[in-house]
Amino acid sequence: MSGQVEDIKAMTKPLAAPCQQSDLISELLSALNKLPELPCAGDASSADLLCRSMQYSLGLRGKRTRGLLVLLIAQAWGKPWKSAMDCANAIEMVHTASLVIDDLPSMDDAATRRGEPTNHVKFGEPVSILTGISLLSEALRMLATSEQLKPDQRNQAVACLASAIGPVGMAAGQMRDLAPSGTTLGDVELTHALKTGSLFAAAAELGCIAAEVDGARKWMLSDFGMLLGKAFQELDDLIDVSTAVHIAGKDTEKDVGKPTVVGLMGYDGAEKRALRQIELALECLEASGINAGELRRYTLDLTRTMRKIIGRSTSMTSGAAGCQ
Repeated sequence: MSGQVEDIKAMTKPLAAPCQQSDLISELLSALNKLPELPCAGDASSADLLCRSMQYSLGLRGKRTRGLLVLLIAQAWGKPWKSAMDCANAIEMVHTASLVIDDLPSMDDAATRRGEPTNHVKFGEPVSILTGISLLSEALRMLATSEQLKPDQRNQAVACLASAIGPVGMAAGQMRDLAPSGTTLGDVELTHALKTGSLFAAAAELGCIAAEVDGARKWMLSDFGMLLGKAFQELDDLIDVSTAVHIAGKDTEKDVGKPTVVGLMGYDGAEKRALRQIELALECLEASGINAGELRRYTLDLTRTMRKIIGRSTSMTSGAAGCQ
């Protein structure tokens, strides 16, 4: 009981300044921000343009949340985090590809991403489409040829990431976002699970695959990732309706007319729901038996930072039950 109460306090206490990163998080971010080498072919002009486009979007500094989860989970299971770098880089490539595609004129038609012009604004829509395809294929190639993984680990990693990308993952979620098939809370939650939760779950699974951890422990962490991803999406929806572009680092008010948790539950209800999802995620984290210290701290700091962005720097009351 007391552990979860402390988690609630940590998520909701005032945040006057950005959270101080631990030395480990700083080290991991530094590693993730070094762009992986991209294999480019073809004549100099076309290959250079495609590579520059890929490098541009990969180089836009985001939170690297999914890659960090891979490395933190592998490390928490007792494996050196460097042994999971290919898995972390691959999932960051997939996430970057999803942003490039999501920003296209036929999708959200966004002009700003991470405080900079979106890929299609800088390079044009045709190059952006090829960039998204190339980033996805390179992510799978990286896993399939990784010298950090054994053959069976490579197979598991490729299958895991491919599932998170396609018709039972992000693509299905994006399709539901473009053409909602329902407007209930359950409909919105399924969209969030597919569009965002699937890649967070894959990040957790890839960390376990890199650490050679399987069975119930891996699936418990997959649930942790799914719940965290859904909460992340709900907090992101709050950012969309409450935050200026220069603060959010991307175009906002893109959810107008779409069914959202904010629209169905109101601002406070959506925030409380997101925080409850994070509480449940932390319960899964504990139940997995992993050394959860750094992962819990990172999760709580990420939550507080996102709440700071949406202007929620005052504490709120949570009626959630404690750990059983």
